[in-house]
Amino acid sequence: MKRISSPFLALSLLTAATIFPAPQAEAQAASPPAPATETQTLPDPKPERFQKEIDAFDAADEKAPFEKGGIVFTGSSSIRLLNIPEVFPELKALNRGFGGSHISDVNHYLDKVALRYEPALVVFYCGGNDLWDKKSPAQVEEDFTEFRTRLFEKVPKAKLLVLGVRPSPQRISIRNKEADLNERFRKAAEADKRIIYIAGSCDRYLDGAGKPIPELFVADGLHMSKAGYQIWKEILTPYLKVEK
Repeated sequence: MKRISSPFLALSLLTAATIFPAPQAEAQAASPPAPATETQTLPDPKPERFQKEIDAFDAADEKAPFEKGGIVFTGSSSIRLLNIPEVFPELKALNRGFGGSHISDVNHYLDKVALRYEPALVVFYCGGNDLWDKKSPAQVEEDFTEFRTRLFEKVPKAKLLVLGVRPSPQRISIRNKEADLNERFRKAAEADKRIIYIAGSCDRYLDGAGKPIPELFVADGLHMSKAGYQIWKEILTPYLKVEK
């Protein structure tokens, strides 16, 4: 067969290649997004999801106002589930914990859950939910800095007792992040004598092999059993005093 050579054919092929370029390789076009970094700031969950709990606090205060200058417990579910009269029978204190909260939620409602009482002593447990929801320890530390700054602006002579984020069977995968955040809490306490990082609030829940002790938790592997709260009683009681 005779080969057909034509300048018009060559020009047509060149034009087609320019207008309709060859497609990129599919793997390249579908490349995954870059992984999130430890310093990435994630959006806070909407604090309005706790409005019913905050409304209940308002109603309780209206019915029985709490005396200013007292002791206030605040934070997430470990605080909410704390039965103060049972664990600390001789202690007059107010429980303003609300379950599932981040420190950002506590900050949003800080006037409602702490500042309006002008407490002499605040017991704080929060931060674990934040880490579980993928926030970095650095971001959670920023929220804690806001918390303590606003507390001391309102009540400069207040004392702040900080319980470390407790390791648990259910959240063993974030154990290193919890340790990181607890170290940040500890350093904050070193830098400000008004803050006390409670020794034993983490390691007392671990066995000799460094694993969470099952008996200190309820069936969900996250929240504390009565035995777990007894540890809180032991490590907190020496500090639960208000100077008049």
